Amino acid sequence: MMRIVLIICIFAAIFGVSLFALQETSHAPLTTQRQETDEEQITLLFVGDIMLDRGVEYYIEKNGSDWRFPFLNIADFLKKADLVFANLESVISDKGEKQGSIYSFRADPQALEGLVFAGFDVLSVTNNHSLDYGMDALLDSISRVEGAGIATLGAGTNKEAAQKLFIKEIQGTKIGMLAYTNTGSPSWEVGDSTFGVAWVDEHNLAE
Repeated sequence: MMRIVLIICIFAAIFGVSLFALQETSHAPLTTQRQETDEEQITLLFVGDIMLDRGVEYYIEKNGSDWRFPFLNIADFLKKADLVFANLESVISDKGEKQGSIYSFRADPQALEGLVFAGFDVLSVTNNHSLDYGMDALLDSISRVEGAGIATLGAGTNKEAAQKLFIKEIQGTKIGMLAYTNTGSPSWEVGDSTFGVAWVDEHNLAE
């Protein structure tokens, strides 16, 4: 029997786990233990915020400008999962201008090398930093990430694109994912024919 699982990811300011912190604080190999059962198991792995600008970029440059560096100790662990999801907290682009906040994040396009190496399948691009460098940078980031073979959720050129459903069938079970945010500015909300992010409210979720 085909099973369907729908996961709605809503990102608030409190949400986040630092991959870089994990890289810095632990050099022990990460392992997963699965109980032996008669049923097929599906492993979904949810990571918090990924921010590859500022201090993170500094340490990457100190380590030979190898964009795999933040993920070296965890990539094997991530790749054991059937589906890996994270929140991309920095656009990956060389376009746009800083929109004002000192806490504005934009990662070098080479950062994609690290994300691909780590094995991410889906990235939410809707959060309070989505438009740190404006719409051109976010749109460019989405294009680059998807061009690298990683799906994005939560932003786009219109409501249909921003609220699209990601579906992957794993061992006879369809996994569906949506991404919304309630941080940033409501003025960023995508329109029927205008670019923006998927803003969470009861009406949007019902749709």
